[in-house]
Amino acid sequence: MNQAEQLHTLARRYCMVMAGFWGRKYTRLMNSGRDRMEDGGYTVEAEELFPRYLVLDAILAELERSDGTEFATEEEAHKKILAAVWNAQSRFTENKEGIFRQTAGAERQLMTDYLKKRAAEGISRVQPLPYRRTLSKVERTLLWEDLREKWGISDFWYPLTDAKPKDTEAFMEDYFEEEVGFEALRAILHTHGIERVFELREFDHSPEYQLDIEGFNPVYTINGEGYWFAADMDWVIYASHENSITIAGEWLLNEIKEIWPGWEERRWLDWQERLRRGV
Repeated sequence: MNQAEQLHTLARRYCMVMAGFWGRKYTRLMNSGRDRMEDGGYTVEAEELFPRYLVLDAILAELERSDGTEFATEEEAHKKILAAVWNAQSRFTENKEGIFRQTAGAERQLMTDYLKKRAAEGISRVQPLPYRRTLSKVERTLLWEDLREKWGISDFWYPLTDAKPKDTEAFMEDYFEEEVGFEALRAILHTHGIERVFELREFDHSPEYQLDIEGFNPVYTINGEGYWFAADMDWVIYASHENSITIAGEWLLNEIKEIWPGWEERRWLDWQERLRRGV
């Protein structure tokens, strides 16, 4: 990587590491019951924590609209990265005032100071990160249209809809992760020459990506239900809020069945049925 790409990678890594750091601190605050007041509002301690990881997530999504290779110089990269640091917004960070705004601003300043310091020292030997690029609005729209047309996907998909597409099975996600695992899933995709996938999410405000299979993790998150697929869309993976993971596509489904003894017993059940059966 040249200097510009290394600076871009350094900025991405900062967001990932520090968002995780502040997120863990906020989780501990919630677990201690000190995040909310009696009237339901946030405590000062909470407002001095959670805006930090929210604004870092927004900055990261903005940074990843670029892969870092288009900058002509390190100076150009630094200028555009700082623009992302100070201008990135999300529905969680827009139009906030008071402590929330001060906290988000303080985190932006900390990142700015860090990048200026590293640039002044001379950046070298930055380890690369897996490829991940935030999709443009046009790309997102076209991919959603193609996905819906090819697989009949609407707001939800199987097993949360009655219609079961051909060559499709839904499994209980916790069992899938434990007994198959995402490493095995990535290995199957890799043997078929698939190096990058698309990730689309349920919520319009959530960033959507093209990413390396190394960073591919098909689970439900705060960003909503997810769909993952390659450019030709001959397979789809869908993770819902109901502990389901759907595998669609003949060859992918067959290969998963081959390495998963007893897969028939891990087909998705709703929570009431799981409780009734004790699984």
